[in-house]
Amino acid sequence: MISNIMFISAGILSLLAAWLIFVCVRAGNTKFVTQRNISLLVSASILCTLIGVLELGFIAPTGLVLTLTTVAAVTTLLVQNIYLLGMWQHGVRGLGLLLLPFTAIPLLLLPFLPRETSTQWVEAYSFLETGHLLLSVVAYALLTMAALYAVMQLLLDRALTQKKIGFFVQAMPSLMDISNYLFVHVRWAIWLLGLSILTGLAWQWVEMHHFALFNHKVLLAIFAWVTLMTLYYLRQKSAWHHNRGSKMVLFAYVTLMLAYFGVKIIKDVI
Repeated sequence: MISNIMFISAGILSLLAAWLIFVCVRAGNTKFVTQRNISLLVSASILCTLIGVLELGFIAPTGLVLTLTTVAAVTTLLVQNIYLLGMWQHGVRGLGLLLLPFTAIPLLLLPFLPRETSTQWVEAYSFLETGHLLLSVVAYALLTMAALYAVMQLLLDRALTQKKIGFFVQAMPSLMDISNYLFVHVRWAIWLLGLSILTGLAWQWVEMHHFALFNHKVLLAIFAWVTLMTLYYLRQKSAWHHNRGSKMVLFAYVTLMLAYFGVKIIKDVI
């Protein structure tokens, strides 16, 4: 299939970009030419991922078609674009050493995942449902970026505490920069996830004339949103700690992952 070739190509291009960043950072070279080459590799990976997503049939005549495969592919595509935008704004940084291999993993695994049957699809048949699904996917992608920053923050904090300043630590942005990037993504995730919950409830009312508040997806999504709101409130009040904040972001991310995929996967296995 064309989509399989595109995803494998995108994964290889992401790994090549990560390798080029490794060489660049190790040599202390942040010249424009090197950044341009990395941008070209990431852009080519994005293009291959986009073609793969379209070949999977993510956009149908009725709206969006969501499966485990399409959501994983679209989330990876959004993360790639967010990273490329950040690289243009802040230059070549060591973030790509962690993020690009992270995006390459699902791209290389997607061709080998079993294709879902039509009974496992979630297909939108209205503008409201399409908007809800799109907001959900974008919110999940932003929270994925926040989770990556949280992992990086925990690793750097541990390394600095133990005074193990290796190459990886030296290549990363400062803890302050990582914290700022993290909360930018958290703030946007709060807005988009909140809108996703509201549009989902509105769709339930329009289509089914009642609110399924005790649905596991709704409850877990609300729980993730409340966790993020609590973290953001503590950040505004300066009553938080790096490690605690990072763990709250990871907890919210796992909760949202369970809301979108966890219960469905468990039901399919059982």
